[in-house]
Amino acid sequence: MEEIEAIRPWLVGIGTLCTSYHTALNIAKVSKSIGAYTVLGNDHAAHLSRQIIRNRPTVDFVIAAEYGEYALEILIKELLDGVGDFGSIPSLTYRSAGGEAAGFDYATQKNKLAIANLPFEAAKRRKGALDIFPTVDRTLYPRFMWEGYLENYLSAFGHLHGNLAPTGITTMNRARGCSRANENIKCKHCDMLLDVAFSSGQRFWDEVRAAHAQVQSEVFYEVCDSLTSFPRFIREVCRTRPKDLGFDPSFFIYGQALDIVRNDDLGDLLAELNVFKLNIGLESGCDQTLRHMKGPKDSVEINEAALRVLKQRGINVYGSFVLGTEPETQETLRTTVDWIRRIIDEGLISDVEAQPILPLHNNHYGRKLFSSYRPSTEEDWPIDIDEVSREFITRYSGVSYEDCIAAANEIRQHASQARINFGSGLSKKENYDVMTAN
Repeated sequence: MEEIEAIRPWLVGIGTLCTSYHTALNIAKVSKSIGAYTVLGNDHAAHLSRQIIRNRPTVDFVIAAEYGEYALEILIKELLDGVGDFGSIPSLTYRSAGGEAAGFDYATQKNKLAIANLPFEAAKRRKGALDIFPTVDRTLYPRFMWEGYLENYLSAFGHLHGNLAPTGITTMNRARGCSRANENIKCKHCDMLLDVAFSSGQRFWDEVRAAHAQVQSEVFYEVCDSLTSFPRFIREVCRTRPKDLGFDPSFFIYGQALDIVRNDDLGDLLAELNVFKLNIGLESGCDQTLRHMKGPKDSVEINEAALRVLKQRGINVYGSFVLGTEPETQETLRTTVDWIRRIIDEGLISDVEAQPILPLHNNHYGRKLFSSYRPSTEEDWPIDIDEVSREFITRYSGVSYEDCIAAANEIRQHASQARINFGSGLSKKENYDVMTAN
């Protein structure tokens, strides 16, 4: 925000997930105060674009596309030309002359967001489609931001690198989507489109090489929704790795236990790529609640088998858990807590996150709660997320909200004793301060 006030940009684009929504709104407020156009994008903004335009006067536009680079370029041209033909811009929600939300509506038009709908011949084939987007020029961010990014990263994860602290870190996105993109097998708390597309192996390494030259990055956070869903792509990336990189990059990725167990060589491929950290939604230590969240093909046995494959290859795991869904009982909750304690003791995870279920307007739990008991469809964010979580658990789960907080607190305390990182997502810190005091 200080940078925005200092350089006074003409337009500010802000990517926002639900976890960063309030930060995005603060940035938008500062941007409007200096007269800039403001544009939101990414998953949370996409799903709730019309509600955001109605509720947030500091947001001028929302781009819903997973491939928002294209729509953003057209929007900038329209604003520069002064034409303002916003209705012709794909996936754009905007404020009409009468102050109403107009343009793209996710509920009725999400089938138009696939990359194949972009007017590029290369985008018609998902393999290599992301090559249409250029390699990022990271020097456009000031140096102090990269230094702060690295400092924050090392304070949390530096111990995982031993004595070889990386000289820089960055994000990249050269694969998009997930094998669970089909609505019938999508995780119940996932609210993302998950449209599948890839760069070529060569462009993947062009991004890595450029980031190292620009900001000395040696750690790369590849933010594909689930990179393990695509062993063939990982194999191509490994095969096309340049022999003259001059440094040894390591990768932090998202993945799924089921993929690792289903594909015998995937653990070796991840090690060959030099994945050192994998973020997995383990969700539960009890089959009853796990299968409710992820489907009949998942199991605690599969989760544990994947963790052992990763540990054997020296890959650290960030495991996240959700407590208080419909089939949760005192017994399932106890089973989950005990299982998490054991995998911590056995060194199968290096970071753990546990929190009560959070219903949002655009996931299974939110739709269930809001359609029956909180009928307003105009909210772009729950007024109090802990209140919404409590209400869902009270109405639908076999445990109380306090039971979930107590379980999360026990997990956090055990992680602390084991000297591994822990957290509880968007669940308020005060919940755990109170538990600790008691």
